[in-house]
This record gives sequence, structure tokens and C-alpha cells, in this order.
Amino acid sequence: MQSFSIVLVHKGASAYSIVRPLNPSEIEIYASSVLQDHLRQISGVLIPIIDDSNAESDFEILVGNTNRSGLIVELTSIDSYSIQTKDRKLVIMGIGKGTLYGVYTFLERYLDCRKYSSKVKFIPKKESISITEINVLEIPDIKFRSLHYYDAETDQEYLDWHKLHRIDDRWGLWGHSFFKLLSPQEYFTVHPEYFGLVNGQRKAMQLCLTNPDVFRILVENLSKKMKEFPQLDNWSVSQNDDLGACECTNCSLLNSKYESPQGSILTFVNKVAEVFPDKTISTLAYTYSRKAPKGLYPLRNVNILFSSIDINRAKPVVTDPRSEAFRNDFDAWKGLTSNMIIWDYVVQFSNYFSPFPNLNTLKPNFNYFSGNKPEGFFIQGSVEVPGELAELRTYILAKLLWDKDTDVDALKTEFLNAYYGKAGASVNEYLNQIHSNAEKSWKRMDIYDNPIIPFQTYLSNQFLTEYLSILDNGALLVKDDVDMFKRIQLLKLPLNFAMLQQARFHGIDQNGVFILEDKKWTVRNNVKSNLQDLVKMLGNNGISQLNEEGLTPEQYMEEWEAVFESGPEIHKALNKPLRFLTPNNEEFISKGPRTLVDGNTGTRDFNYNWVGWYGENMEVLIDMLSPTKMEQVKISFLENHRFYMFLPSVIRVEVSNDGIKYREVARFNNPGPLEALPKSIRKFVLDFDKIEARYVKVVAINLSELPVWRNRIDRKPWLLTDEIIVN
Repeated sequence: MQSFSIVLVHKGASAYSIVRPLNPSEIEIYASSVLQDHLRQISGVLIPIIDDSNAESDFEILVGNTNRSGLIVELTSIDSYSIQTKDRKLVIMGIGKGTLYGVYTFLERYLDCRKYSSKVKFIPKKESISITEINVLEIPDIKFRSLHYYDAETDQEYLDWHKLHRIDDRWGLWGHSFFKLLSPQEYFTVHPEYFGLVNGQRKAMQLCLTNPDVFRILVENLSKKMKEFPQLDNWSVSQNDDLGACECTNCSLLNSKYESPQGSILTFVNKVAEVFPDKTISTLAYTYSRKAPKGLYPLRNVNILFSSIDINRAKPVVTDPRSEAFRNDFDAWKGLTSNMIIWDYVVQFSNYFSPFPNLNTLKPNFNYFSGNKPEGFFIQGSVEVPGELAELRTYILAKLLWDKDTDVDALKTEFLNAYYGKAGASVNEYLNQIHSNAEKSWKRMDIYDNPIIPFQTYLSNQFLTEYLSILDNGALLVKDDVDMFKRIQLLKLPLNFAMLQQARFHGIDQNGVFILEDKKWTVRNNVKSNLQDLVKMLGNNGISQLNEEGLTPEQYMEEWEAVFESGPEIHKALNKPLRFLTPNNEEFISKGPRTLVDGNTGTRDFNYNWVGWYGENMEVLIDMLSPTKMEQVKISFLENHRFYMFLPSVIRVEVSNDGIKYREVARFNNPGPLEALPKSIRKFVLDFDKIEARYVKVVAINLSELPVWRNRIDRKPWLLTDEIIVN
């Protein structure tokens, strides 16, 4: 018995026509052209496109909702599609973009075409094209599939091939939107009561959601925007990306009644949704508003945009002990509604080009979040530039968004072998090793981490060297293929970046920036050459920024040049024993006590070389080992109000020769803090009469509470300090 087969092209010839409706939609026009073009690229044969007013033939590829009797499939869900064979015909049709999605699925699944990235596409060459029986009906479980990654946002073909959505195609307002609907520039001066009451003062941080005028103005402005874009159905009415939830009596009563800040938020949003019953009104469950209310339900047309910004990225959320509170909140929301969009995060936003071994969590986390079939996903990556492993992550996530049962391991292997050629096995070995080392470390992995935190675990110098060696072996296998070789070099870039950042962190220590030669501290040659190579590679590949904040390669180079120029801090207390008299917080531990006397200064990035005290005073003791002449102490603090980092109110220097009796030799009373200052490093110089002492005690008095303009009930002020220089 012969198997069923349709021969679309045979030895450079075809009897087929592509048939679309007489009055086709834009999608049907484009989908038929895409199919024609790819069949031509595969076989060299240009199959003609005709409309269904032509006489019917046995040899037809039907694209879209044609008039051919008996071949129309009932589709009701947006973006769904059907691919069928009947007799000698092939039929591809869908709803919304479904017809186009069906064409791309046919090309990939049955003709072995691939779209691996915006720049890497595979089209097989075949003299003949034949297919067996097909009967496919696909209906997306996830209605909104947005992947905020470079390829998925900049390449329309990639977006359509992988059945993804852009926010702007479906949303009139997205995300943090309060001030887009009621502007503080317009209203705060004359109507401060429209804004949140925080510690007894009105602040332009959030809205007062129980003020009737706020509701009236916001609804009026939202209505105007909707009239501008009537085709868009989704509109966000959501908190700003800040704190400052209103604490007025009426808002507090609602929050208390429903046991969550969502009490006032969701009550307000439900009222807005009642005004626009034919639109979807979305609101965030994010940071302070993540906890679900008790006894308060979103209306049918209210969507909850649930953020996972706080979770540990080293372990799947479903099994991570650190994520228990997060799971409880998510479960509570699932009990209130299924109209949810999950806002997930999959890169290190503070360093787009730092190794971030989270591939093993992508599918488990997706399965966890998709368990109750939410309306959609917004998965945020590095949209401005293709960061570390961007192409692989984007490809895996795109496939999961359409089919949560995708075999990710098989998909990864196929991608690596296609994208890196003969070096694919080496790349896979590297990925397996770095992920295994990360899992063994049991360290939390955060989207705002850096390559310093794991310098003793999965990014140790030994492991970094091993990873680079594996990739170098792979590079040898593709040295004659310009494109493959370049991709391996780009894959090494994050490892070289990690080494450079760690060199800055280590300073004068082993593997640091500086080395002592002929009694003079100089920059290691390999540091400068590696830096130049990295910046050159960034430029050659059009990479314009290194993190979410927009750090450019030029600015990155300037940071390094400042390090080279200033050199290490060599002083009398260098590498002397230092002890914390008040315990520091483990969130900012750096190298431990010796961080403060290691000759290496911190940067404006709080992850590098800072030690922190949270809500406590700093008190440290340096043992100079013998009586030492001195007349000055310098100490630096990091000021970054966004992260609650403030300068001390008082700094004292005390000295002793016996370690028992101390006397104060210098004091600085610091006024402030002042509002809205940019992040900066403040160096304090405390001079005193020349003395001789063995022990130096430095005390910094933390703020007793956060300033009123940055206050939050669940936060305390940080003191972050760096090198204590004794001269």
C-alpha cells in the first residue's frame, strides 16, 4: 500500500497555483506572497498566485478564506489556523494573523525552513517538494505573546514567524500609566490633594485613588486617548514605577478592609472599567501592590498585569524555597481571576553582557505561570541590543509562548548546531557547565546582579578560564567560517566582560587591575588589551549600550580610563586588620572587612566594592599593628536615593594605643539629606593634629529614619562605605 503524498514541485517544475480570495485581506495577500517566495527559494520554481474567481483545479494551494466548497474550517479563536491536505490540495487558513502563522508553520514543520534570529535564517535547497497527509488545527492557549527582545521587536518577519505580538499593536497604554493620565506637571502645584499622601505630605509619586476629581479627570483623559485609537482594546490604569502609595484616610480604609494596597487600586480600576465595558482595563500587581486583596474581585474586563520582578532566577520558582511568599501571592490572584498577563524578566538588566545562567528555569517558570491559562505573557529581555545569549533565549521563549510542551532540550541542541555549526557541541558543553556550577552554588540570582557576586562560585577565575578554553576549542572548529567564528567570539564577550569587572573588583589582589613592578603599581597588560578588544567588538557589532540605564561603550571605556589614571589607594592602613564592631548586612559584603582597606575604591555602581549597613550605624576598628603617625582619615560613602542609600549624619574618628581607651580626634556633622540629588560618591576628609596611635575607630551614624520624601514603611536607610584611608 502506497503512502499518501502530494508533489508540489518535481524536478524544477510545478503544476500548482497558489489560490487566495478574490478580495483578499492584507494578511492573505502577504501570506500567499510569503509562501510563494519561500517555495521559490527552496526549489527555484515560482508558483503563480491567482484568485478564487479562476476555475477550480486539482492542483491548488489554498491560502486564506477562499470559496472552494468543502474546504472551509470553522475557526473562532484569534490567531488560530488550520493546515490540511485534501485530495491533491493543500489548504492553509486562519483568523487574525492565523493564515500567515499557518504559512510559517508549514514552512518550518514540513519544509524544514528555520528563522533562528533576525540575521540567521535557513532555507533548504530541494529540486522537488513533496508532503504527506497533514491535518493540523492550532489554537493558541496564550492570547497575548509579547517577547521584549531585540530580534522580536526589530524584525517583523521574526515576529510573525514565531507568532508574537508587539505591545503597540494591541495596547493604547501599557504598564506604569497613572501620570500619563493625570500629570503632576499640570496638577500638583494647584491640586496636591490629587496625589498620594505619604507620611503626612502630598507627594507626586502616585495618585490618591479615593479622590473623586482624580477619577473624573483620569476617565476624561483616558476617553480622549481611546477616541484617538479606537482600534485598540487594551488600556493600562496602573501605578507608577515608584513607591508612594497614598496613605490618606479613605485610601487606608480600603487597603485595610481588603488587606492589601490593592484595596484602593482595584476599587478604583473597577470603577474605571465600568465606564468602558467594551475595553480591557489593565492594572499592575507589582512591588508594593503584588499582594492580592481579600474579598475584592476584578471585574470581567479588568486585567491583572502580574510582575515577577522580585523572584530568584537561579531556581525554578515552583521549587525555590526563597519564592514561597511570591507563590502565595500568585496563588491568591489565581483564585480571583484568570484574566492575567504575566510580566516576567529573563536577563540581567544591570549588565546585558554578563553571564546569566538561567536557561534551566525558562520552561519550568513558564509552565508554572501558564498553569491557569493566563491571557498573556510579556517577557522582558534586552530590547535595545542583543545581549548575552539573546538569540538562544529569544528562540526558546518564542517557541514556549506558542507551545508550552516544546522540548526545550531538543530545541536548544538544534539551535546550537545550526547557529554555531561544528562548534555547537562546544557551546553546549560550556552552557551545561556554567549552569551546573550555578545550580551547585545555591546562590540567589537577581536581574540586577553583576559578575562580582558569584566571583567565588560559578564565575570564579578558574571557571571563567575553563569556559573560555571550551569556547576556544569550538572556535578552532569553525575558524574557516567567518560568520560562525564571529558568533563564538560574541559568545565569549560576556566571559571577558566578567573577567574585566572582576579585575576592577580585585584591584591590587591576584587577578586585579594592578600589579607591583619595580616597586610601582602599574596596570596589567592583559587588562588593557582585553578592554580594547571588548570595546572594539562592541563597536563592530553595533552594540550601543551595556545595560538598561544606557551605559555606552564609550562611557564604559571612560570609567576604565579613570581607574587606570587614579591607580590604587596606597595608604598607611592598607591591608591592615579591620574588624566590624557593628555587623554589616550580608547584601553588601564585597570582600568582607578587608574591603575597606584593600586599596580599591568603589564605583557609582553599588555592586562594586561597597560594604553596607542597613538601618544601623557603622563602627569599624583598624589595627595598625604598631603605633603609627597619622593626621588624616578619608572615607567615602555612596549616595543613591533610589535605593535608599544616604550619607551619614555624623562621622567620628577615635584613636587608641591600648585598644581600651579611645579619644575622639575628628568629627564631621553632615547636614541634610537633600532631595533629588543624583547618585554620587561623597568622599569625606577628616584632618586632625598629627598623632601616633595603633588603633583607629571610625564611626558613621546612620539616619534614624528615611527622609519624608523617600519614606517607606518596609524600608530603612542604607549606609554604603568604601575605602578608609589613613594618612
